[in-house]
Amino acid sequence: MYLVDTNVISAGAPSQALASAPLVRWMDANSDRLYLSVFTIMEVEDGIAKARRQGAIKKAALLTEWFELPLHLHDDRILPFDGKAARVAGGLSDRARSAVQASGFQDLTIAATAQAHGLIILTRNLRHFASLGVAAHDPFGWLPE
Repeated sequence: MYLVDTNVISAGAPSQALASAPLVRWMDANSDRLYLSVFTIMEVEDGIAKARRQGAIKKAALLTEWFELPLHLHDDRILPFDGKAARVAGGLSDRARSAVQASGFQDLTIAATAQAHGLIILTRNLRHFASLGVAAHDPFGWLPE
């Protein structure tokens, strides 16, 4: 079971010039094993809002339309940042601080959510999660079984 980071779910977006067809196919075939964090939803919606604000109305509309499918497919597998994850985040934050490598808020919350639910993070940015000591995998390198 996997928690999909924003840079992985976005691989299927229509605005991606270098979308990974094998990754998109794998995600479609394994969608029942994939979870999303509320922070990933926030990051995608932030990107759509930015496109709209900058006048890229067509791009924003395409992204909005595209994003409905992952939201629908994962509706019952969208994980909140709850009390359990917050407690995990406190420990992860201190771990990163002791390694003198602060993590960004979204990465910290995604890592804590994954660990609280026993999930592996699918991300292109392994270094963002390295100091947190959570299980992470880059599906752009090779796809999980």
